[in-house]
Amino acid sequence: VLLIAFVSLGSYAQTFDVSRLRAGAGFVYASDINNIGITFNGVYNFNDAWEGALSITHIFPKDELKYTILDFDAHYIFYKANEELNFYGIGGLALTFWKLDLPTYTIGGVRFGGSTNGSDIGLNVGAGMNYKLTDFLNLAPEVRLTISDGSYARIGATVQYMF
Repeated sequence: VLLIAFVSLGSYAQTFDVSRLRAGAGFVYASDINNIGITFNGVYNFNDAWEGALSITHIFPKDELKYTILDFDAHYIFYKANEELNFYGIGGLALTFWKLDLPTYTIGGVRFGGSTNGSDIGLNVGAGMNYKLTDFLNLAPEVRLTISDGSYARIGATVQYMF
């Protein structure tokens, strides 16, 4: 899905270069729900200083609570040690979708429990690193804070295939 989105966006750009594209998956820990999840992302390197990133993260259910997060981020590469290692700042938007499923029960004819869901939009701020493992694999650990009505932190890492 992420690859299709980046290729679609690239069809509008005059100089889309697939060799600047990375796509991968990894694990993440979210503080608000205190659980781990899985993330899939795509990153396009625009130039030596800027990257655009799109990701979807699913936090595994805990205590009847489920999270799915869509991130639209920009990466500013502020330090490049060499061709294999750089560090970047993260800024962007997060759309957090949540669902709470409580068991239903009836007391005195009154029904309690049920399901509720919602979404929040927030700002992402954080930092990450790109470490080139091989000619085709990149390790990208990140830590970020999503500032919203229900702010939370995430820490994780993805292994990305470099096209």
